[in-house]
Amino acid sequence: MIALEFVGDMVIYFARTIWYFLTGKLNYFLTSRQMSALGVNSIPLAMLVMGFVGATVSYLLAEELGKRGASAYVGGILLLALLRELIPLLTGVVLAGKAGAAITSEIGSMRITSQIDALRALSTDPHWFLTAPRVFALLVMSPVVGVFAGFAGFLAGYYMAFHKIGLSYAAYTANIAYPFVKLSDFRGCLVKLLIFGAVVAIVGCFMGYQVKRGAEDVGRAVTNSVVLSIVLIFGLDLLLLPVLF
Repeated sequence: MIALEFVGDMVIYFARTIWYFLTGKLNYFLTSRQMSALGVNSIPLAMLVMGFVGATVSYLLAEELGKRGASAYVGGILLLALLRELIPLLTGVVLAGKAGAAITSEIGSMRITSQIDALRALSTDPHWFLTAPRVFALLVMSPVVGVFAGFAGFLAGYYMAFHKIGLSYAAYTANIAYPFVKLSDFRGCLVKLLIFGAVVAIVGCFMGYQVKRGAEDVGRAVTNSVVLSIVLIFGLDLLLLPVLF
């Protein structure tokens, strides 16, 4: 019963946020600030994480494919893995841990210090002032973060393949377009990034609004926000897989 009530509250919260998108009633100044705070500031961490992952996967591919005389396929297989799974998943996880946690912490702190009540007293809808700008900001910036992370992962993969088996850049990129990567892979990656970014923002805002008491409740809400976002990201990734690819 409690779980159903929680899901129902989140659906209503999501619907109220979408209403501002459909009616065009966004605060673009606040949105631009959130794009910088939540999106731009997440790019270095996403690139670092994806660089490590790209180098690791490339190392394993180069080692195994090199034994079979198929080292020219390292770049194509790595890019396919990045587009279909690694970029959207790891970008979503990074955004959940950094941007989502920041959103929940900020809104939760505003709840316990009565700042949200003050907004209502000033006839300002908290959804318009707090939620909609953050959701739209992550919706726009998640693909941007994903692009930078993808470049980092792909280049780190080349660096590792070059040092592992001496693979040249020409050979690394020779088989990208055929037979591995298709336009649908880029489209699917973009759709996943958009959905995961929106999920992180909505969950972060919603969990922040659930804070009732002091700092301990804020910390619990941040933890729950990150965990729920990551679980939803992996669950949606599984559901989207047969639809997009």
